[in-house]
Amino acid sequence: MVKEEFYRFPDRFLWGSAICDYQAFGGARCDLPLRWTAKHVEYYREDFKLLLKMNHNAWRTSIEWARIEPEEGKISKDAINFYHNYFSELRKTGLKTWVTLHHFTNPQWIHDHKGWLSERVVKKFVEYVELVVKEFGEYIDYAVVINEPQIYALNAYLGGLSPDSAFPPFHNDMGEGLSCISSMIRALNESFDVIHSNAKNVKVGISNYCAIFVPQDPKNEAHKASADLANQVLNYQVLDGIKDKMDYCGIDYYYKFFMKEDNTVADQTVYPEGLRMLATDLYKRYGKPVTVIENGFPTRDHDEKIKFMVEHLKEYHDAIKLDKVKALGYNWWCTLHSYEWGYNYQPFFALVDVEGEEKDVGGYIDLVGSLKRKITPAGEFYGKICKNNGFSQKDYQKYHAMKKPFKKWQTFGEEKPP
Repeated sequence: MVKEEFYRFPDRFLWGSAICDYQAFGGARCDLPLRWTAKHVEYYREDFKLLLKMNHNAWRTSIEWARIEPEEGKISKDAINFYHNYFSELRKTGLKTWVTLHHFTNPQWIHDHKGWLSERVVKKFVEYVELVVKEFGEYIDYAVVINEPQIYALNAYLGGLSPDSAFPPFHNDMGEGLSCISSMIRALNESFDVIHSNAKNVKVGISNYCAIFVPQDPKNEAHKASADLANQVLNYQVLDGIKDKMDYCGIDYYYKFFMKEDNTVADQTVYPEGLRMLATDLYKRYGKPVTVIENGFPTRDHDEKIKFMVEHLKEYHDAIKLDKVKALGYNWWCTLHSYEWGYNYQPFFALVDVEGEEKDVGGYIDLVGSLKRKITPAGEFYGKICKNNGFSQKDYQKYHAMKKPFKKWQTFGEEKPP
């Protein structure tokens, strides 16, 4: 009997998914509108049980700076107590933790000091990181110190990917954007030192937004220049600045972009091969273990979502097995149906549905309803991958053979199927 081929991942590989405080917890009073979203802040014990039902052995969550320090220099005892209770419960599950310390949002008061253009804010952020690691270091296995620094700079200081996805202070100035990235690189290096000094068990890094950038017209010099610049700024600039102190190389990967003149995007497409290309390239460039911090696709067509999942995991597997990339783990984006930057609740990345409808609750859109949780078919399939530390060639071929093309992530998302 011929043994079925199985795409197996390394022993102790970390299988998980991810959420963000502002997007899923609810109640964060930061520099964006107050939202209650999936109310993970209330339902976290139930949500932890769902992680175990999906056979996770790791999970990515986050801490909100604005909860910890709502006013400059004033630390919230309530927030400290909440996070102690939260992480204590999470530790009981036995899951390894990826904990993000900055995921796009800030305390409102940093904008009184020119935000991330200010050395004062860099200093205050490092102080916040020191407090967090002293309070919660025992619960953190991997610190994701800043989520996608270059995307934050783009959305806060370079006009944003779209007007709806822009962040405070809503500027559009190239010099400020570059200054923000430089400030974040300094903050990262200082934060890495603080974490290494106070919690030697915690591994440090970031989630770096990565993509494949190619010219729309390979013969057009302006298109090639745009692709080269995007590749350098988005894939390498921040990692180059922290390479000596980071313990791992974290990748957020979603798309391949076709670039045209003036650094603008002409088109984008799903491109699973790009994950192998990036993992191999970044491992060779930095020599640090690679991990996929985020990878996901927004659709309520669960077969299509599984197709995206297995095709990307097959490429990641080949990077590990064939290209000899040392890899730590993989996190699907995201665990719970929750708020998506600039798109409210239309994009459906989640493994777990949260029952509710978009409603205007006084000038902004929130998720309103029972908030009942239900693991989706894609969540169940991913749970089998987690349990088996991989998937069969038969499963891969089944979904790979689907002729249905991937839909692009449209601004208004998809309608729920009947």
